Amino acid sequence: MSKNIVENSRKKILIICNYYLPGFKSGGSLRTIVNMIERLGDEFDFKIITFDHDGDKIRYKNIEVNKWNQRGKAQVLYLSQNTVNISKLRELIIETRADSIYINSVFSKLSFFVLVLKKLNLIPEIKIVLAPEGELSVGALQLKAKKKNLFLKAARLTGLFDQLIWKTTSELEKKEVENLTSKYEKIFIAPNMPAGILLENYKQDAKPPKDKENTRMVFLSRYMRKKNLKWFIELLTDIKQPLTLDIYGPIEDKNYWQESLAIIQRLPSNIKVNYAGSISHNEVVSTLFKYHYFILPTLGENFGHVFIEALSAGCPIIISDRTPWLNLYEKSVGWDLPLEEPDKWLEVIRECINADQVKYNNISSKARSFAVEWLSDKKVKEATYEVLSYSVCAT
Repeated sequence: MSKNIVENSRKKILIICNYYLPGFKSGGSLRTIVNMIERLGDEFDFKIITFDHDGDKIRYKNIEVNKWNQRGKAQVLYLSQNTVNISKLRELIIETRADSIYINSVFSKLSFFVLVLKKLNLIPEIKIVLAPEGELSVGALQLKAKKKNLFLKAARLTGLFDQLIWKTTSELEKKEVENLTSKYEKIFIAPNMPAGILLENYKQDAKPPKDKENTRMVFLSRYMRKKNLKWFIELLTDIKQPLTLDIYGPIEDKNYWQESLAIIQRLPSNIKVNYAGSISHNEVVSTLFKYHYFILPTLGENFGHVFIEALSAGCPIIISDRTPWLNLYEKSVGWDLPLEEPDKWLEVIRECINADQVKYNNISSKARSFAVEWLSDKKVKEATYEVLSYSVCAT
C-alpha cells in the first residue's frame, strides 16, 4: 500500500480556534492543540482554521493568509481579518469535508459561528467536540459575569449546546458542563495533552543555589484578574526575609497591571518584584529552571500546562486549590492552598524562604520526578485519542 493511500485513510479533524502557531500569548489552550497535533498527527489528519494574529491584530510573518499552510503535522488556514465572518467559515467547513470539528472555547466568535451553523443545519451533519478550557469555572465566570451569563442563558434557551461531545479535563469541569446542559451527546474526561518530555537534559545540580538569603519565585502566565497575582503581591508586605518574584507573560488587563504596580511600589526593600516581559513557548521550561518556586494563586484553571512545565523544571508549585492539581504537599511537590486562608500562604512562603540547599534539593528533585512520571503515562495520550476517535466514528 502506498504512503499516500495510508495518509488518506486517516480521519480528518477540523480544529477551529482563535489562535495557533506561531502565536504563544493565549497560553494553555494553544499548547493543548499544538501537543495534540504533534502526538496524534500520525493517527488523524488535522486541519486548522484560525486568526492571522496573536490577539494583537498584527499579522504573523511568513504565512499565507486565506490559504492552507503546512505547519508540522497540520495544515493551517489563517483567516485575514476582513474574512472572519460566518459565511466564510461555512464555506470552509463544507470545502474541508472533515469527519469532525474540534473547538476550544465556549465564548469565542469562531465557536459561536460553528454552533449557529450546526443549529441551523447549514453545515454537514458531523460531530462537534467542544473543550471549554476552564471557561465554565466559577472563577472564570465571575469575570465579565453579566455578559457571560446572558450568553449562556440564551444558549440554553436556543439549544446551542445540544448534542455536543464535550472534552473536559477533570470531574470538576465535567460537573460544570452538566450544570450548563443536560442535552449533551457525551462528556469525556481527558487531561489536556502535554508534551511527551520536557527538558530532557535536566540536571539537579544546575538549579540555582538555595539559602535563606536567596529565594527566587516566578509567575509565568497571562497577566489578568483570573490569575490573581495582585492578591499574592499584597501578601508579600508581611514577609521580612529577602525574596525575588519575577513576572513573565503578556499584560492582558492593563488596569489590573496598574493596580498591581501601585502595590509593588509600596513593597519593603527586601522584596523585589520584576516584570520580565513575554517569552515564546520554546523558552518556558528553560526559563522556569532558573527559579526555585512557581507561583499561581489562580481563581480557577481547568488544567494548567504551566504547572507540569514548572514541575519538569524542578520548581515546586505554590498554587490555589482551584485546579485539578491537588494534594501536592502529600506528594512533596508543592502546595495547593485555599485563597480564603492567606495566613497559610504566608506560612508556606516563609517555609520556602527558610529552606536550605538540602531541603530544597529534596523537594525540587521530587517535583522533577513527578513530572517525568506523569508525562510518561500512556493513559494521558490515550484519553484524548479516545475523544477524537469517538468524534470521527460516532453515528
